[in-house]
Amino acid sequence: MEEQAAEAYKTPPLGKDVRGHREACDGLTNYVCECNRAFNAETLHPLVSLIDMSSPCDGSRMKTDCYAVVFKHNAKDAEKYGRRPYDFTDGTLLFVTPRKAIDLETNDGQMLIFHPSLVSCTPLGARLKEYSFFKYRQDESLHISCCEEKVVRRCLGCIQDELCWGVDEYSKDIISNAIDLLLGYCRRFYNRQFITRHEANADAIARLDGTIDGYLKSGQAATKGLPTTSFFAQRLDMSSEYLNDMLKNETGKNVSEYVQLRRLSMAKQQLLAGKIAVSEISDTLGFSSPVCFAAVFKKATGCTPEEYRGE
Repeated sequence: MEEQAAEAYKTPPLGKDVRGHREACDGLTNYVCECNRAFNAETLHPLVSLIDMSSPCDGSRMKTDCYAVVFKHNAKDAEKYGRRPYDFTDGTLLFVTPRKAIDLETNDGQMLIFHPSLVSCTPLGARLKEYSFFKYRQDESLHISCCEEKVVRRCLGCIQDELCWGVDEYSKDIISNAIDLLLGYCRRFYNRQFITRHEANADAIARLDGTIDGYLKSGQAATKGLPTTSFFAQRLDMSSEYLNDMLKNETGKNVSEYVQLRRLSMAKQQLLAGKIAVSEISDTLGFSSPVCFAAVFKKATGCTPEEYRGE
């Protein structure tokens, strides 16, 4: 009986597709070790690894319980990662959350993979949610310059040096701090990428304006309320996180705040037109009541809707 139970929990061979392995192994499999094994690499730490992805690989895809940062130096298929003519071409970085499949057949670059428990109770663990680019889509990847590539390689080199040092009581803090430094630089590089994509971002914001205004004018706000960020992200063909970060970089406002500004702008236009009752404007634009509308309007403009209209 014990032999049968042990057999049920053995990790299966990798094969062509190593996603998920078996439900019975879920939670028991060490995916850091499995990734190393896929590339015939040595495991230097059970919770983190830096893998040379140019090495022969025994699998094609793997869905893990780890975070991953994939650095591709020669992304010939970079268009599927969202590279455009206005982007740098010296390297591409992809960010993968736990339970999201990792493409192992790249034949290029390096992959940093680390388990969430590595960074628990560390500054990185507390700050990990701030790195929203982990939830970006594949075609929203980071494209870096030659100078930025040097920084990335230096950070990865520091992580590799610490892994080669061996596991001791200092490993967790030193490695998590090194990963935090890398991700901090990546956040800086993404902000730079938003700057170099300013013209494209301006076009996206113009489409967003049209979507918001069309929704408000249709009266749907009165019956359905204001849409979520994902509603607008789907219509702009972006992830919610990318849209939110792009908009905040361009305007200083997140999507929710920006929608409120557009709603107040439309309220001003309708008030100045002078043909619609204040209560009707309040209802059409999705305010819970005319009193709520008046309070929000006065806080934003310093006067009541009636005063703004000149009544």
